Amino acid sequence: MSDPGIEALSEAANENDEAACPVTLVVSGNMVTGHIVGKATFEADTTRMVEMAREQAGAENGAIDAMDNLISAMMGAVEGDDEGEYVHVSVQEVMTGAEAIHLGGSVFRFRASEIEGFTIGTVETKEG
Repeated sequence: MSDPGIEALSEAANENDEAACPVTLVVSGNMVTGHIVGKATFEADTTRMVEMAREQAGAENGAIDAMDNLISAMMGAVEGDDEGEYVHVSVQEVMTGAEAIHLGGSVFRFRASEIEGFTIGTVETKEG
């Protein structure tokens, strides 16, 4: 079961493409900071990543074709997820212990029930 607050934020983002709530999550003991976004943003980001992989690998690449087919099937499942089982987050940083990994807005799909805690707002790390 997921938190009703996370579900409400995710639903709002799914209903309005311009909604992007700043949030910091705890997932598997790691802090993840970014913005909750809607399914449409997740789909657009994933499609862009496949296109970039295809450009880097060249036009004829069986591995990219297989990945594209798998992602297309997954996108069908994303469209059908009206239960709020997943939360899509444009992740800026993942903090694991003393280390921060900068991701610059890659959109991740988290199972809502695996989010251990959250707060509204993002956290920024500073070097030094």
